[in-house]
Amino acid sequence: MNTSGQKKEISILLPVHNEALQIEKCIQEVGAAVSRLSDSYEIIVSEDGSTDGTDAIVSTLLLTDPNLSLLHSNARLGKGRAIKKALERARGDIVVFMDADLATSLDYLPKVLQSVRERDGLAIASRHVEGSVVRRRASRTFFSLAYNVTVRLLFLDSIRDHQCGFKAMSRKASRAVLDTKSNGFFFDTEMILRCKRQGFSIVEIGVEWAETRGKGESKVKLFRDAKRIGLDLLAFRLSP
Repeated sequence: MNTSGQKKEISILLPVHNEALQIEKCIQEVGAAVSRLSDSYEIIVSEDGSTDGTDAIVSTLLLTDPNLSLLHSNARLGKGRAIKKALERARGDIVVFMDADLATSLDYLPKVLQSVRERDGLAIASRHVEGSVVRRRASRTFFSLAYNVTVRLLFLDSIRDHQCGFKAMSRKASRAVLDTKSNGFFFDTEMILRCKRQGFSIVEIGVEWAETRGKGESKVKLFRDAKRIGLDLLAFRLSP
């Protein structure tokens, strides 16, 4: 992580790919939410090979928002590399990353931040613990539950939701993320497992989560990606 320049209390990382329709609204809502909690923050958009002008929209917003920065890639990196690229730039004592569709309510931002402050580890939004309220298609709920059961069986892991794209971590814990090998669907799971291996506290927080993309719009294709996900799980299970 970046150790030069002025430190911040909070870094918000937004990995994005082809989010032109919602990126401006996302940045505005995230900025409003975090500014109510701290006056020492930054929002880093890690734009991942978009072809719809997402980077141009963010570039325009930079002119009026001193807390916003943009990392642009001409080629598609994958979510994991986009996040790691942003982590290397981040200056926050606490790092938060979230998906641009804001499927997880920003009302839970204070809670994940407080958890990290208290435990100096990782706080993850969860759709499968008590207190969560979820609105999504049954097929995706089934896949999520099946995937998380598989991970728990393979790694004797008590985490209920490895994949929700809303997580906060201490600066110290974020170093474990830079060691991840996966850049795709498995990235979130690998990050959690590496933090667990290194002894960091991991807390799940039930959240309100609503599927925001229409049928067929999800960037994770369940059946197409199943083989890749399985190979990633096996490779990590066999790793030292």
